[in-house]
Amino acid sequence: MPHNSIYIFRGDSMSNRKNAHRRRLRVAVLAVVCGAVFAAFFARLAWMQFARADYYADKAAEASSASYTITQHAARGVITDANGVVLARDTTVYDLYLRIPAPPGTDLRETVKNIETLTGSKDVETQLAAFCSAASAGELAVARGADVDMLTAFYTAGLVQSGAVRPAARGVRSWMGGTLLPHALGLTGPITAEQWPAAKARGLAMDAVIGQSGLEAAYDDLLRGQDGRVLINTGFDGAVRRTAQLRQAVPGAALVLTVDSSLQKTLQDALILQIHTLQTTKAAGAGRECRAGAAVVVDVKTGGILAAASVPGFDLNACRADYAALAADAAAPLLDRTAQGLYAPGSAFKPAVAAAALTAGIDPAATVNCTGRYGFYSGYQPGCLQYDHSGPVDLRTALEHSCNIFFYDVGRRLGVDTFSAMAQQLGLAAPTGVEVAEARGRLTWSSDGNYQAGLTLMAAIGQGNTAVTPLQLAAYAATLANYGQRPALHYADRAVSAATGETLWQYTPTFTAVPGGEAVFGPIRDGMKRMAQTTRVLREAPVVCAAKTGSPQLADTLPGGSHYVNSVLIGYAPADDPQIAVAVVLEYGGGGANAAPILRAVLDAVFGI
Repeated sequence: MPHNSIYIFRGDSMSNRKNAHRRRLRVAVLAVVCGAVFAAFFARLAWMQFARADYYADKAAEASSASYTITQHAARGVITDANGVVLARDTTVYDLYLRIPAPPGTDLRETVKNIETLTGSKDVETQLAAFCSAASAGELAVARGADVDMLTAFYTAGLVQSGAVRPAARGVRSWMGGTLLPHALGLTGPITAEQWPAAKARGLAMDAVIGQSGLEAAYDDLLRGQDGRVLINTGFDGAVRRTAQLRQAVPGAALVLTVDSSLQKTLQDALILQIHTLQTTKAAGAGRECRAGAAVVVDVKTGGILAAASVPGFDLNACRADYAALAADAAAPLLDRTAQGLYAPGSAFKPAVAAAALTAGIDPAATVNCTGRYGFYSGYQPGCLQYDHSGPVDLRTALEHSCNIFFYDVGRRLGVDTFSAMAQQLGLAAPTGVEVAEARGRLTWSSDGNYQAGLTLMAAIGQGNTAVTPLQLAAYAATLANYGQRPALHYADRAVSAATGETLWQYTPTFTAVPGGEAVFGPIRDGMKRMAQTTRVLREAPVVCAAKTGSPQLADTLPGGSHYVNSVLIGYAPADDPQIAVAVVLEYGGGGANAAPILRAVLDAVFGI
């Protein structure tokens, strides 16, 4: 028994020692694990406190701050003429913003009083109250479009240096010599309510300024540039904590036109002078009543518009202030007569009838006997003034002396639809391609509701239902000069990056071919060249030119019963190697010859020595 008892004790002792060892091991492991956990915790804490201190400081600041974005307006691109003369550019003005909340140490009440004194406004306090009720932070516009003097006054008052007011520069459109090409250049302005859905879809801000008319509107995407955006983070104490450039402002591209500003001024001055001359020297019905007109000069090789004048005009820089008076003016100065004025071409239409006749196979040497009266219809026998002609007249002579009888007869035989279709191919009552809004015009067709046989005769000399724009007349003249190659007209030549000078876009001249070549257009060119020589003012020009005048009757009549007439002219020069084409319309101008001095002024400017 004693032996057994001793054996059992030793076994228990060994088991206890093993258990105690396990407990010590577990404690040690636990201590190590706990030590590691605490070490990791303290290491993380130290890392957070030191290595990531700035990050968590920023997070803490964000929790007690507000953020808002501001717009950095991109400069709108300039518009220049073909020689680099600036026609439109942005002039710098300043928008002034009161920061909310105000920076530390700012006496907001005193600041508001100063702003009201400097701006002359009594509403800043009211606007501030409304702003604060709607937002916790941001900027309140207290002056828009301020000039340098007002900006200086804000600096003098210490409002900018204190950080209470932020000035932001932006461009306001101004037009150099605002009376030069006003209709085509067009205006800029804020987005309207009607425009907003489309503008929003294009990614524009509600306060964006866009082109509203003319070339400013047509090339807005190129000219406007891209506004920048900046994120402002402030504490609730008003101190700026951080700024971040979200998007850089990109200035708009420069738009280079085909227009020659010197020629443009010459054309406008010539129109104004001739209208004044007619008013002061001509008899009633012979031009005295002329008050308005339009003229266009184009490059026949490219279709580029070199000059386009509509008189009366207006000053782009004063247009908005004067708009009510301009809109009410009976002379319609806001109407772009070059693109939207519709006029019967009169005898300037006769080359189109001649082209249709020659295309149909009529011999240019074939004659029509001019007796002064066309007697085909017993009930309707229109006449011809027989200027310097009578008896048998061929096509060239008919164009030279504008024989109505010849074109009555040829037009009747062709049919109104045939020669109207040719006129349309040549550019009349057809889109010119020009970038500004233009009227479509109309020709005379057998399907017209008022059509009767006699209307064909009137249409053959450019009257009837026919009405076209001066731009269309210029395209038509260029087509005759080009042996049937009709150029698309355009004002813009290219767009150039303001930053790099790189050409971003270049116009490619395009032409529509009217079949016929020399056989069709050669005799017409001969007749128009001969016609120009019948007018002294053109005969004495520095180069030989080709022309065709028109004297379309108006509905208005003189006391004696005769009709007032417009003055219409198309031409090109030099006659044998055309470079430019010209169209002129003078309302109540008293006959086609009265437009010749305007063509002469252009010839002197372009080809004179």
